[in-house]
Amino acid sequence: MHNQIIINQITILGILALIGYITAKLKFFPDGFSLGLNKLVIKVTLPLMIFTSLSKFDFSIEILKSSFFVMIFAYTSMFLLLLFGTISAKLMKLESHAYTIHRIHTTFGNIAFLGYPLLDSLFPGGKGLLFAVVYHIVLSSMLWTVGVMLFNKNRKIKLTESLKHLINPNTIAFALGITAFLIKLELPYILDKTFSGLGGTTIYLSMIYIGMMLSRISIKGTFKELQIYVLSVNKMLIVPFILLLIINFTESLFGYEMDVIAKSVVVLQTAMPCMAMIVIIATEFGSDDELAAKNVFLTTLFSIVTLPVVYWFIGWV
Repeated sequence: MHNQIIINQITILGILALIGYITAKLKFFPDGFSLGLNKLVIKVTLPLMIFTSLSKFDFSIEILKSSFFVMIFAYTSMFLLLLFGTISAKLMKLESHAYTIHRIHTTFGNIAFLGYPLLDSLFPGGKGLLFAVVYHIVLSSMLWTVGVMLFNKNRKIKLTESLKHLINPNTIAFALGITAFLIKLELPYILDKTFSGLGGTTIYLSMIYIGMMLSRISIKGTFKELQIYVLSVNKMLIVPFILLLIINFTESLFGYEMDVIAKSVVVLQTAMPCMAMIVIIATEFGSDDELAAKNVFLTTLFSIVTLPVVYWFIGWV
């Protein structure tokens, strides 16, 4: 049943991305529209989705404990992904921007644009989304510190400059959502319907944005990029499987049992395709944004198969 949910969800996302792709090819929108759409999702609809979901969530000590384990294993997954990305980049003798993009895209997945709506569908009620946000906080802390350092190997960036990115609409929405739950805040009907409705558009707008972004690359040439296949296997199969084995070993070693949804979320977030936001960040840092876009396209396509496989493996193990 859950595998069918994943397949259905990714199919829906694929159709939405196709709509974005076609509208961009037909030039329905002016230049710069896709960047504005990205900012609308990241700064408005996604924070509202996080806030409205978490503010209605049933919190407990067990959830707090599970969130702590999600954070620990999220950092574990990040370092494993970076390690595998570095090793494969060296083995393939990638150079310059290709080397940087390969390492960064192996490490950072599409946990917001794809992960949030998918996990919210798989685990309704807010629990899956809560753990997804915890993972996102870990990823953000890595992206704006380690990620920035990788992009700026030859430039000095102040730590405070990187850390300021951790304070963003999504982390603020997470804090406000938890606070609203703790004080049992109930929004007026009009505000609740408005915020929930606008937050619910995240899945549609985010995938249309990804489709518009993919319209800028040569799809035919993408399938000839060997490094993307290596990246895909490392990121979406090998590391998630290793992480799951590590979690199970840790459970048996210390005699505790991690919440099943928490475990599923951290492994599935690890297995997400390449992060779409990296394309924009690569442009800002003068890196290879075209290669980054190709990574996003092909790994997202492969995820139609890999995510159900990973989910099945979680249940089997």
